[in-house]
Amino acid sequence: MQKILMRRKAELEAQLIRARGTDFAAPRTDIVSIGTHVDVTNLETQQKERFTILGAWDSAPEKNIISYLTPVAQALLNKKPGESVEFEFEGQKKSLRVDGVQPFKV
Repeated sequence: MQKILMRRKAELEAQLIRARGTDFAAPRTDIVSIGTHVDVTNLETQQKERFTILGAWDSAPEKNIISYLTPVAQALLNKKPGESVEFEFEGQKKSLRVDGVQPFKV
């Protein structure tokens, strides 16, 4: 257990050294990018959802605020409104259509 904890400590320290602040002042909104709200439609259920894609450590899943490192964000990044994506999450295949992109306001 000690080895695992020490390895994790080293990983976190390395991440802290590389960490840089993210400027959300003027994100691109012609495509899904970090610092945007993304409106999507689940193509299986037709349910509409809004995700906010932020930095690596920014996450509040209960509010649909997700890190750009998550599977859904990785699938959505750089997509334009009208485009669809497929990705796997928790062993299930998901299909979403990008309906709109707006800037995140701090």
